[in-house]
Amino acid sequence: MLKTHKYWLGLFWLFAIFVLPVPLLTTLSYGLKNTLFESNLFASQIGIIAYVWMLFVIAISTKPKWIDKMIGLPEMYLVHGLIGLGGVILALVHKMMIQSFGLIKLTGTASLILLLTVAVYSIFFLSGWLTSRIKILNVLKQDLERLLRYEISVWLHRLNIVATLLIFAHVILIPYIANIKPFMILFFTYSGITALMYLYYHFMKPFTYKKGILIEHTQIASSVTELVIQTKHLWNFNAGDFVYLSFPDVDGMKEMHPFSILNYDKKSHQLIFAIRNWGDFTARLNSLPKGTKVKIDGSYGRLLQSIRENKGKKLVFIGSGVGSVPLISLTISLFEKYKISFIRVASKQEDLIYESYLRNLSNNNTNFNYFSQLGRLKKNQIKNIVNDNKNSYFIVGGSTQMMMGTMKLLKNAGVKKSQIYGEKFNF
Repeated sequence: MLKTHKYWLGLFWLFAIFVLPVPLLTTLSYGLKNTLFESNLFASQIGIIAYVWMLFVIAISTKPKWIDKMIGLPEMYLVHGLIGLGGVILALVHKMMIQSFGLIKLTGTASLILLLTVAVYSIFFLSGWLTSRIKILNVLKQDLERLLRYEISVWLHRLNIVATLLIFAHVILIPYIANIKPFMILFFTYSGITALMYLYYHFMKPFTYKKGILIEHTQIASSVTELVIQTKHLWNFNAGDFVYLSFPDVDGMKEMHPFSILNYDKKSHQLIFAIRNWGDFTARLNSLPKGTKVKIDGSYGRLLQSIRENKGKKLVFIGSGVGSVPLISLTISLFEKYKISFIRVASKQEDLIYESYLRNLSNNNTNFNYFSQLGRLKKNQIKNIVNDNKNSYFIVGGSTQMMMGTMKLLKNAGVKKSQIYGEKFNF
């Protein structure tokens, strides 16, 4: 039996929060026992938990493939954000509980200031967790994103590395901590493994990126561009996956950015995307000349894996706008093997991209039913969809707000949480 997404996610949280810090906490406790500094033990342990969590955040930011396949990158980035925020809070508590002087105080204070700055910025701009729940903040975020370059956001986020290095220095400058050899061996081991993962990700992994050439970009709606990239070699990927793209020769577009794959033509080795022109990066796609070099990292995603974990169930896709791209990808790949119902909504007609293709597919295949409308699905419509699709597996795709609202309606209509899935692009 396949282990499910929820199973691995639970273990991931358990390991990160409780298991990973234990060896350091144990050796620290043993080293300070019956010494003059035993009164500082609890405050020191709080600080060490914060440091371990920050190391964990850095480690998973390198996007390990095995983590993606177990829980998915969107869930991984949620863990990344919440544990990172928890680390900042614990660092602040540590600062309030214990006094230090000289370089020890300077490195600790500087790291805390950097962590607090990045945390506030990340909560608002990078995590999407807060802005997806408060409409006015989401609108403000979208307006500000048009002014702030994507690359600036990425580099600001990397201040976490500077902060973590300062914490590293802070710890080794404390004499009564540095003299605990078992603790320091583990401390250097944890730090070294994280450093190797980070260095590999930034300096070695780029050599593994696939290369391509932009051969076509077409405006298929007022704010949606279809992008066609020619790759050099045959490439295996799962339907519904996404990749990270960058354009290394174009200023302002050199940092990796995630996009869902619409389709991959194996005969011609061409990747096809449908991308909304929102933000400084995507707004420039239509101005790129043909022949522009592309770097591709991926693919990532576990939509198809989640379907395999629910083998034998009918599939129900509910999507909106460009957020339905991975669902279209799944449809192209699976309509001959699975019974699929695809419900799609949009705020305006032109956002129903590839509408004629999906309607023709529905008309010519008994396994595939398609319905679309302008405006959100109402509560009674969701109930009817659920009643007409008993023992089905639901996959939702769209904006974070749309996905959260639809998933809530599905659960209220009687669908189990384990039978609903979607990858929220909050990162």
